[in-house]
Amino acid sequence: MKTRKNILIVDSNRELELLVKEPLAKHLENTDVSAVLIRAKDGAEAAIKSENQKFDMVLIDTEVPRLMDGGFVYGIHTYKNTQEAQVIVVSNKEVSDLPESLRKSKFFKKPVAPEDLIAAMANILNSQHQTAEKSPEPTAMTAAKYAVDVRVINAVIGSTTKVLAQFGVSSIKMEKATPKSPSDPFMGEVSSVIDIKSNSFEGYLCISFDKGSYLEVVSSMLMEEQTEINADNSDAVGEINNIIFGNAKAEITNYGVQMTVPRVILGAQQTSPCPAGSAGMLIPFTTGKGKFYLSVVAFPAA
Repeated sequence: MKTRKNILIVDSNRELELLVKEPLAKHLENTDVSAVLIRAKDGAEAAIKSENQKFDMVLIDTEVPRLMDGGFVYGIHTYKNTQEAQVIVVSNKEVSDLPESLRKSKFFKKPVAPEDLIAAMANILNSQHQTAEKSPEPTAMTAAKYAVDVRVINAVIGSTTKVLAQFGVSSIKMEKATPKSPSDPFMGEVSSVIDIKSNSFEGYLCISFDKGSYLEVVSSMLMEEQTEINADNSDAVGEINNIIFGNAKAEITNYGVQMTVPRVILGAQQTSPCPAGSAGMLIPFTTGKGKFYLSVVAFPAA
């Protein structure tokens, strides 16, 4: 019996899917591996599909919509169903222009030679199969894996930008997400942390404002220009993040995720304790007057 390998193809116009479907099946005809192709038309659909199914390979066309402006591509190696997948990138861009999370992937510059892409895919799938056959059974000492639910991240990103825009924060722009060591201090001076937990995830989210972005928000909230962070305005971060997480809660709880009440952490270079083996991601945002940061930390699975 052949071993089934699931491949997620992120491809808006079916070009990649049609390019590889029949040739790959033929290439694998006399092997112990069969490939099942699942297509996503954009980054958002890829995130949803990767929540519901484990993939051995992800083939990405970087020109698809909603890929670079969401969480999927930046955390692809931390999500539970793609963290072990081999990623192949097809792009008009240069490798140096890709997000950090994709730069070590197998890369093909457009226009791609079909035979080269098919050969690479087949070699990877066969190699994965051979490695799996040789691997020992997992034991209690196996390193714990972690999982980040991209839908939760996207819900919080959407709620954060919407709420801050309502408070008058100008020119909000999301920058590239990067890996974050959980032991690193928060990047801002006023932070709010909320613990989250589901069947597949445990960790926390943190929104951290630098001085400029925070004063921009509280000046609008208090309808009075604020020039320093002080006792009179520092409590506002809790209210801000209650509104942000409250707006995101309805969507997040639909995914089976539980959240605690946000806790406020004041001062630069602050940290939040987390167990060894945790992993994190940092998403910076710029505003008209400063920066704020969304940190996501996932604890290792029990």
